[in-house]
Amino acid sequence: MVGRRSCRWFTHACCAVTSLLAAGEVREAHAQTASRSSWEAADFRIWGYVPNWTTVSQINAFSTNGIYDHVSDVLYFGGVQPKADGTLYYASGATSQLAPLKTAAQTRGFSLHSSMFTVNGGATDDVWNAIVSSPTTRATFVNNVKNFLAANNMKGYNLDWERPGDATEWGNYTQLARELRTALNPLGIEVSVCDFGSTDYTWDNTALFDAKVYDQIFVMSYHLTASSTGTYTNQKLGLTGQGAAKAFSNDQIGIGFGTWGQGGPATVSLQTIVNANPNLPYDALTFTGTINDINGVSRTGTWNIESRKQVREKVQLAIDRGMPGLFSWTMHYDATGKYSLHRVAQHYAMVKKQTPDLNLDGKVDAADANALADNMGTYSTATGTAAGAQFEAFYWNGNWEKGDRDGNGYVNQADATWLAGRYAALGVALPDRLAFTGEFEKFTGSLGLNGRWKAGATRAGFEETGNFHQQNLGNLPFAGSGAGANKYSASSVTIRNQTAGEVADGVNGAQRTMKTTLAEAVDLAAEGDSYLTFVVRQNTASLTATQLDSANRTLSLELLNSANLVQYDFSFLGQQTDFSIRSQADAAGDDVTADGFAADATYLFVAKISGNGSAANTLQASLFAYGSHVGNFTDPQFEWMLTANGGAGFDPIITQLQFKSSAEGSFSVSNLLVGQESNFFAAPVAGDFNADGVVDAADLERWKLGVGTTNATHWDGDANDDGVVDGADFLVWQRNLGQTAATSVAAAVPEPCSLALASIALAASLMRRRSAS
Repeated sequence: MVGRRSCRWFTHACCAVTSLLAAGEVREAHAQTASRSSWEAADFRIWGYVPNWTTVSQINAFSTNGIYDHVSDVLYFGGVQPKADGTLYYASGATSQLAPLKTAAQTRGFSLHSSMFTVNGGATDDVWNAIVSSPTTRATFVNNVKNFLAANNMKGYNLDWERPGDATEWGNYTQLARELRTALNPLGIEVSVCDFGSTDYTWDNTALFDAKVYDQIFVMSYHLTASSTGTYTNQKLGLTGQGAAKAFSNDQIGIGFGTWGQGGPATVSLQTIVNANPNLPYDALTFTGTINDINGVSRTGTWNIESRKQVREKVQLAIDRGMPGLFSWTMHYDATGKYSLHRVAQHYAMVKKQTPDLNLDGKVDAADANALADNMGTYSTATGTAAGAQFEAFYWNGNWEKGDRDGNGYVNQADATWLAGRYAALGVALPDRLAFTGEFEKFTGSLGLNGRWKAGATRAGFEETGNFHQQNLGNLPFAGSGAGANKYSASSVTIRNQTAGEVADGVNGAQRTMKTTLAEAVDLAAEGDSYLTFVVRQNTASLTATQLDSANRTLSLELLNSANLVQYDFSFLGQQTDFSIRSQADAAGDDVTADGFAADATYLFVAKISGNGSAANTLQASLFAYGSHVGNFTDPQFEWMLTANGGAGFDPIITQLQFKSSAEGSFSVSNLLVGQESNFFAAPVAGDFNADGVVDAADLERWKLGVGTTNATHWDGDANDDGVVDGADFLVWQRNLGQTAATSVAAAVPEPCSLALASIALAASLMRRRSAS
């Protein structure tokens, strides 16, 4: 059957179809949509033929082997056949073949067409001549075709006589096409025609000739080079016998490629050839070997084939000349996966048309953008795309599918910015991802921050957002004992270093910054304490030897004012294994440092920022190794590892926080918890003056030290919140002695124990002494 379509040295073309696609270079934004056809966006189509000797199982396989993703249109060929009286005949199996094709057209989004060549009830030429030569029979035929197409929700009709023998027959054939188009185009159905590569110049030797009655013409250029294809398509353009206005134009011409081996002892499919030689060179135009033909018979010989290189050259020809696309004979002979010539053609067209269908499924949607976002910051292989071998490597390595649009090996902000621009032009909604918004969508679980973290020190343009990897919740765990050990966010980000490849290429060497705004500014001119916590880790596995030795391997949490100026920072010095507080804008402020920040270990960082009115401000910090005891850090008696005193009169207002990392380092940080004491710890049971969760003798010691204090808190021994530590607070302590945070305060007062009796006497003595003094 393939021999029927291959016509010696010239080749076969089918189908004309009015392009329903948008302009190739979209220059204005469209209304936002979740998905758009990549074929429409690229203004490029790939039609695939399914002849009626394709089995139902082969048709069903198109849904699973991926080939439906790589065609915009499917032409069902030969199953429904013309009869001399203008009626249609359904060949055996046609109904069972049409059913899955119709279903797939609805679910997979391609347009289904009917192509008619084979006739019923006579010789091919006789039946076609009987139809086209009679106005009455033409009308009957047109009506039957229209009803058949409408009943099966088809979008195109393909005339494939192959072909009339003289000018009269050509004129009648053209008239049939004209009448079909008049009936079908209003229904949104295209009319196309197939012809050999070589041209019969009697076609336009009739007043009835008008190439514009066809939406497209498919030129059967199977197994021909792009150069030869260009020559044959020029012949179609030369049909100007009825004037240039009625001639074919490039925007009507589809060019063919073949998916079978021809010229050998029998027809073989490309899939069979690939199975025999999966390492077939990308530019191979022949295959020699012993394989089974399409009927399962072993054959030895040499076959002519279409190479991946040749198919790409045909796509380029179509793009250069403004042609609507390519078509194949056939879908079921093609190989699957990356060997598929349908996929090869689609991939090349999407790349050259700058249409971001990265997963090559025929749609531009969130899946494509997410694929790029998931690969941000990665490096594959620098393949290039200019030369044929380079593009083959680009194709085979999957650079496009990962988001590397130009083959430089990197999936970086330039790629993300390009994709975002294309989505905007195409009117496709972008998913909420850091790569496109500059905001960290997964870095959640903060306290005291206003909205999301943003990549970059300014919003003028995004930094390399691929430098930040948002981890899954719980990916940076910390465990320890004490009331403060669990006061951290479970959300984390890894800020990566410059890779060795980036160093060699001289790219991505800038500092990494990510910024957020405080929900409430910290005014250090006012009295009060603010606390912040996060988990931090320095990672060394990815560092080069030079980076390991670099003293610049640092991470800082910068405290900024509204003018984006750094006032203080908490810094972590990787190579020195230190952490520090630095008074960046306070010339009289302290810079203090301590050891204890080892590589590849997880720490809980806790800090306190104290505004002291007219007095000097104080910043304090501690760093706890995994497994440490972390007490209640809001306790005035908490022992801080670092204390930095500010200069008198330096009272900035902190409005923003910013992580900054050098390119030499890799650090993981959890989100921040920022707030006051009540944001971190629940109010203790009355009488629990050290807030350790139980009212006991240790709390009495607090009360004794605080007796007589005014402007007091529970830390001083004030149990009734009147601001004074006195005997009333002692009585509360006595009443609640032994209670824990989980015990109801309304529980019955216990009988005084020996500790309580002794304490009463002690309290009376203390009160008398304080009173006397």
